Amino acid sequence: MANPNVQFAGLDLSNATIYSTQSNFNAFIRVKGDFTAGSPNVTNVVNQNDAGGTYYGTSSIMPGMFLMSSGETTQFTKILSYNQGTGTIVLEQNASGTATTATNVRIAPPKGMYFVKSGSFNKQGSGDPQDWRAVTGSEDANYDNTQPKWGVVAQLANTSTPTSGITGLYGQYTITKIQDRISTNLTSFFLTSSTTVNIFKEDASKCVASAQGVMLISSMENNLMTIAAAGDAGTNQGYGLAAYQTAVGAQISALTSGSGGTGFPFSGSAQITGSIGLTGSQANLIQSAENFIIKNATAPTQSLFEVKGDGVAVFRANNSGTPPSVVLGGLYFTTESAFLGVN
Repeated sequence: MANPNVQFAGLDLSNATIYSTQSNFNAFIRVKGDFTAGSPNVTNVVNQNDAGGTYYGTSSIMPGMFLMSSGETTQFTKILSYNQGTGTIVLEQNASGTATTATNVRIAPPKGMYFVKSGSFNKQGSGDPQDWRAVTGSEDANYDNTQPKWGVVAQLANTSTPTSGITGLYGQYTITKIQDRISTNLTSFFLTSSTTVNIFKEDASKCVASAQGVMLISSMENNLMTIAAAGDAGTNQGYGLAAYQTAVGAQISALTSGSGGTGFPFSGSAQITGSIGLTGSQANLIQSAENFIIKNATAPTQSLFEVKGDGVAVFRANNSGTPPSVVLGGLYFTTESAFLGVN
């Protein structure tokens, strides 16, 4: 595999639509189906082609999405599974009403997942990538897992006002699935918030702003976005974005916080497996009357070497009856004698 390059571009959303449970949730997926009160199964699920609009259908349903059907569910209910062959959706909660061929059954992505319809690729410069053909979702069949994932930096909004972006506040999301490759420069795709990198997890009170003109699209190294120019990110603030800087700052903060015994200065017990190399001087400060003790893991109840609180150094006595090999400068004790290794 070749060394990865810094690859990024702009994503023009002037003609795009962003769907989520916070925005446009009634206009994403529309289906029909049969509900039975007290049952989690929605059967005979088919596309609703007569809803008076353009919607996505059953081929876009994924576990984890949420379903709402007025009269049959009291709220958006999580989809646990979907079998397209049998046309059956299994919900996390039982239906509250019964209906045959219920219409206006709406399905939307869950919190932290977004569907971007008709995102237009907009590259400044002649570097890679040049169009959508270079970009794959991490769940796509043609995704090469030896290559970096792709993601976007999106402006955030409060969940209470998803159409009003917060100036200067951004989130990082991974492109998980390319749904439609409309052309080399126009694509519809899913975005998902990180579940592993704390600083890039979506806050409960925030969501991707449903009305924004530009997103940054970028390759991701070690789960982190690369750099970008202000024009690519659409910040209009005279500077670009560099998620590595964000991540490094957050990690340094965690290491120096000392909270919970997880950072430095370190408080608590630590178990280190492997060797440690130290360059420079080391000072060990024992802040109590306890001794400084070195032990062997195979005999933890016996010390190999100990410095008592009054400054007396104590070596383990060798009473095995078999003297150890002579080592120049070596020192060992029995209960009766002391031995020193010399030429």
